[in-house]
Amino acid sequence: MNNYFESISVSLVFLVLVLSSCGTDEESVQPVVDTPTIAMSFKTITSVSSISTGGRIAANTLEFTSGSITLTEIQFETETAAGDSVEVNIQQDVVIDFATGAATPNLENLQIAAGTYTSVRVELELLDESNVPSVIIEGTFIDGNEESHPIRFEFNSGETFEVEKEGSITFVAGASIIAQVTFDPARWFAEVTSSMLEEATKNGEGVIIISETSNSDIFDIVADGLDLATEVEIQL
Repeated sequence: MNNYFESISVSLVFLVLVLSSCGTDEESVQPVVDTPTIAMSFKTITSVSSISTGGRIAANTLEFTSGSITLTEIQFETETAAGDSVEVNIQQDVVIDFATGAATPNLENLQIAAGTYTSVRVELELLDESNVPSVIIEGTFIDGNEESHPIRFEFNSGETFEVEKEGSITFVAGASIIAQVTFDPARWFAEVTSSMLEEATKNGEGVIIISETSNSDIFDIVADGLDLATEVEIQL
């Protein structure tokens, strides 16, 4: 599947803080031209959400509160009206703590050339060269009898997802740009019903494991949910 996680309600927020310069009365001081910098941040949605029972929304809840998402490459690409492109590539493992949204290593002070661009694209690739799943999130499912069940979702793939914004966007010298990506598992599970989870098999420790090899029917629905949306919101 292409463009995974675009259904995660991916949101890029660019906050431009323009630095100023000053001079003296004795002589004219040329301002320092600083390269715009990008700080990458991640937001995770851990709040409880209702899920469908097959046609209606019930009190059943699904909540994910811990885990990790591991990326192996992040690419920023901008394009000018003349067709020239500027790229910033990060080729290293980046682990996002699902509980806090904190990334290791911290992705700050990434540099990009100042200019006016007609489009900005961000592409993220999941790690797949490991026995550990690239996406692991853990939480709780509360069934119709208000009984709580631990649940764990695992996804292991090197698929990429990308978001793009078209329109005139200007990065000025000295700007600090914050790019924020939001992960919302409630949207991944939007088509999963409570009856599916109530009937799901559990491992020896009583945990509902959803992966390619465990409860694969539910896994296929969630995997499709990762690949549904194509829209992105960018605010300057």
